[in-house]
Amino acid sequence: MSCNGCRVLRRGCGEKCILRPSLEWIHSPESQAHATLFVSKFFGRSDLMSFISAVPENRRPALFQSLLFEACGRTVNPVDGAVGLLTSGNWHICQAAVDAVLAGSSIHPINVEIQRPTVGQPRMRTASSVSVLSEVSAELGRRRNFGKEPKLLNLFR
Repeated sequence: MSCNGCRVLRRGCGEKCILRPSLEWIHSPESQAHATLFVSKFFGRSDLMSFISAVPENRRPALFQSLLFEACGRTVNPVDGAVGLLTSGNWHICQAAVDAVLAGSSIHPINVEIQRPTVGQPRMRTASSVSVLSEVSAELGRRRNFGKEPKLLNLFR
């Protein structure tokens, strides 16, 4: 009989299933299915299987848990992900997202401002600061190519 992860991914499952040990830390069969489906949609089915097969069997549950938290963190906070939620003191948001996925609920990006600790005062990340960052990176790209002809024009010489 196939494990809950293989059943959801519609793949064959045998005695040497690489997914079954990864899901042992999740107690409910329905939660195992929800978590597998969510992580495979986020990272891709083949990438998920290659990640899991690349680590020793005793580390696979920790890897799957890490992938689940990272996928939930990136879904909830696309800019900083799970690490950003952890460092800003908002880990409870990531944990709530994981709990929602295990329950079968959908999760969406948060709309609240997330505080980031800095050397001076903590600053708030807003949509305007994200646009400023993209403008700065675009300006740096223009400066790097200042005075150079585009590569496309070099092809016709």
